Amino acid sequence: MRNLSSGKRMDTILAIDDEVQNLEMVEYALDTEYEVIPVKSGKAALNYLKSHTPDLILLDIMMPEMDGMEVYQHIREVEDKADIPVIFLTSANDAEIEESCFDMGAVDFISKPFEPKIVLKRVTRTLELIRKGRNNGSYTAVAQNDGSKEDSTGKTLAVSVNGMSVQIYQKDIYYIEVFGNTCIIRTTNRELTVRETLEHMQEKLEDSFLRTGRSFILNTQYVAEIADDIVIMKNGKHIKLPRRNKKELIQEILKKTNSMLVL
Repeated sequence: MRNLSSGKRMDTILAIDDEVQNLEMVEYALDTEYEVIPVKSGKAALNYLKSHTPDLILLDIMMPEMDGMEVYQHIREVEDKADIPVIFLTSANDAEIEESCFDMGAVDFISKPFEPKIVLKRVTRTLELIRKGRNNGSYTAVAQNDGSKEDSTGKTLAVSVNGMSVQIYQKDIYYIEVFGNTCIIRTTNRELTVRETLEHMQEKLEDSFLRTGRSFILNTQYVAEIADDIVIMKNGKHIKLPRRNKKELIQEILKKTNSMLVL
């Protein structure tokens, strides 16, 4: 039974799963706190997203016709939907699949069978972290300029987006991840795709940034928590640390943030 007494708008959760019982379980777990929109296929989800923007998406990986990863790629290609946080759902107990989900940009990962209390806590915590991150800064870009520069607002990073030179304030960058020779720059309110190597990008960044493995450079000022080998950013993003030098990276993050973040 939903609590509507406060009159406050409930966050909307789009749940995508081909199994009805899983959708029913998600509704049972979240229905008292959130508006749950259950759909049984990726196609139905993409149709819904044409005219609606949920606050968060729960996305099953193993679905017929269009699996969860394919659905996620379609969502990311739509500019005004790309920022919707996605938590993947799966019954596969596979570390590589879990790592792939995080590498793609998922903010969390929930294994089946679901424990209702855990689903509610994960969703609530993710939305809280994202709101904290959004309240922590803003994006600014200035065209027709080259190189990195310092001004009253802080140092900028020069990148080329669709042939246009763009300056991004480095203080507004959460993290940079790489897919081949393409870098995805996640700022406090948008995402930019740049044809650049991570090594070249790293050379331009301030001391607050840290390379964590082959795929990520994170801005340590936006680290919210460290849980074992997972760094949780203030926008809800989970970044997995490589096991071979996990301890060294954690110490470096603590040094740069001058705080104790490990739970």
